Amino acid sequence: MQSEDILMCPGPNDMSDRVIRAMMRPAAAPATEEFQELYERTLDMLAQIYQTTGEVVPIPGSGRSGLEAAISSVVEPGDRTLTISNGHFGGVAMHIINGVGGKPEALQEPWGSVIDMDAFATKLASGSYKLVTLVHNETSSGAVYQAEEIARLAHEHGALFLLDAVSSLAGADLRTDEWDIDLVVSCNHKAIGAPIGHAHVVVGERAWQVMEQRSTPCGTVFGNLMTWKSQVDPSANSGRTKKRTYGVFPAVHLFYAMHEAFTAVLEEGLAPRFARHLLNAEAFREGVFGLGLRPLAHPDVASPTVTCVQLPEGITSSEFLYHFRHDHGLFTLPGLGDFQDTAVRIGHMGVTATPRNILHTLHAFDHILYRLGHLHDRGAGIARAEEIYQAAEQAAPVTV
Repeated sequence: MQSEDILMCPGPNDMSDRVIRAMMRPAAAPATEEFQELYERTLDMLAQIYQTTGEVVPIPGSGRSGLEAAISSVVEPGDRTLTISNGHFGGVAMHIINGVGGKPEALQEPWGSVIDMDAFATKLASGSYKLVTLVHNETSSGAVYQAEEIARLAHEHGALFLLDAVSSLAGADLRTDEWDIDLVVSCNHKAIGAPIGHAHVVVGERAWQVMEQRSTPCGTVFGNLMTWKSQVDPSANSGRTKKRTYGVFPAVHLFYAMHEAFTAVLEEGLAPRFARHLLNAEAFREGVFGLGLRPLAHPDVASPTVTCVQLPEGITSSEFLYHFRHDHGLFTLPGLGDFQDTAVRIGHMGVTATPRNILHTLHAFDHILYRLGHLHDRGAGIARAEEIYQAAEQAAPVTV
């Protein structure tokens, strides 16, 4: 009997049973007081995960829906923007900016490399930019980037800063308020571990002010963040002074799932959760090294949620992924761009960031490489990963 695939991809991610069960409820009208209270509590929890006291706007759709809403709400025709483009998904922001009439420019960096901060500062000083964008965790390369210094420099030059955190939220440390980020975009179906169907955007005060001071109307209603901004409501429950508005009817059952997923994240605790992702990412990368392979990203920016593994010469991603799924019940995606045929991307995020899944995946790598004629030290991948887990276990504090 064929079992369901384990999703070891950079998104969507597997969901826990408790999240799936949370959706098994009768239909409900969003207008009820009960749902409005759940809606508010759910977004309050999401703000904790973003580490912000700012407003979180839910946008039905995928991560790109949130990215388009954030960009189209602040960028007007003719506005210059600057994107640090060090992977495939930086280009997505530029495509959206171009679509709303902005003038996107890029600081091109090699995929998976460390950002050249001097080059960024020089580029930023060379022009008047309204918005700077960065992908926090670039799934095309498996690299994560710290945003605090980028935000500081952007603000020094009068620009807003937008962080695409689609594949990092709840898997990598994201300090929205401490890093002073104006717009942060993420979604349900990556490290959060909820169903596809919702993006969310954190909006800071600078960004609200820019929206309020637009000289031209926003070209969309559904994606206009001002449509979703909370309003003063003295009758709001639980001591709140504002009530969140609906741009469209919220997806009720997705909110049931989101509430359960966010509850699980906060029950685990952000710091332990980030540590779990870092540990399992390290174990996987060390296992990859043990098999004689190399991740694409520089070690200094190695992602806690995604690793892009370069395959040996002569093995294509398509033949590797066929065996990965059909022989081992694991599903993931090939590389992107120049690496589409020569690399595969492994997601270790949310419920799949566990030793069971990491060791299963490394065993599959070992077996497939052997089957396709690659000479390597068989078993070395799992052995290296187990050394990482053992060292972490020995270093853990003893509780009585």
